[in-house]
Amino acid sequence: MVTFPTIGRKWGIAMRIAICEDNAHDAAEIRSYLEQHFERNGFAGEIMTYETGEALLVSFSPGVYDIVFLDIYLPGISGIDAARKIRAADPDCTIVFITVDAAHMPSGFALRAASYVVKPITSEQMETALLQCRRVFMKNARYIEVKTGGQSVKIPLIKILYIEIRDKAASVYTPDGVVKTYTSMDELEHMLGGSPFMRCHRSYIINMNYVDDVLENDFLIRGGARVPIRKNGMKEIRRTVGSFFSERLFEEV
Repeated sequence: MVTFPTIGRKWGIAMRIAICEDNAHDAAEIRSYLEQHFERNGFAGEIMTYETGEALLVSFSPGVYDIVFLDIYLPGISGIDAARKIRAADPDCTIVFITVDAAHMPSGFALRAASYVVKPITSEQMETALLQCRRVFMKNARYIEVKTGGQSVKIPLIKILYIEIRDKAASVYTPDGVVKTYTSMDELEHMLGGSPFMRCHRSYIINMNYVDDVLENDFLIRGGARVPIRKNGMKEIRRTVGSFFSERLFEEV
């Protein structure tokens, strides 16, 4: 079993995706398409890969995976037989079959497969498959919605670096730019829902996932910005971020 890097591990999002594929190149290609889809749409999740159906089934239990990309032709137990066991254990798990031909489609439909990806894998096929999985993605998407320039804008939580408020106007900093809103800091803090977000100063909220360093009086945010730490409670704030870093490192070991 290979564990790929987690995307948005600390978001409190339960979405987990398994790729069961004995061809390492194809597995890496599927993973790449998934990561690109996550990034474009502000989703977050964890991707696990397995080379055999047996290995997947050993780690499988109801609810552990939201989506399984499953190669039909595997060494040992076939993808179809593995899917039967998955479906018997978890009726809600979304299955996408990977195959070199469409001969097994009737069996896949009987097992309520969401989609098929026929090799060679293309971006068009993956987008179609992911569109069929949209219910799962939408269930796990998280964002805040704020008013800016007279219209509502949805900002994926995974893209928020930090928030600054000045003269009652809040600036939400993301890799794509800055969104300005008159939503109050207290309301924004409530909308964000806690970790990995933290109110480190009366005028700032940081996303701890994007803290690159803890300086004497500031946090260094990815991209070079510095966010001040309030003096009152500074030790507790620094301790909270240190614990967050420790937990993240432990999870990635």
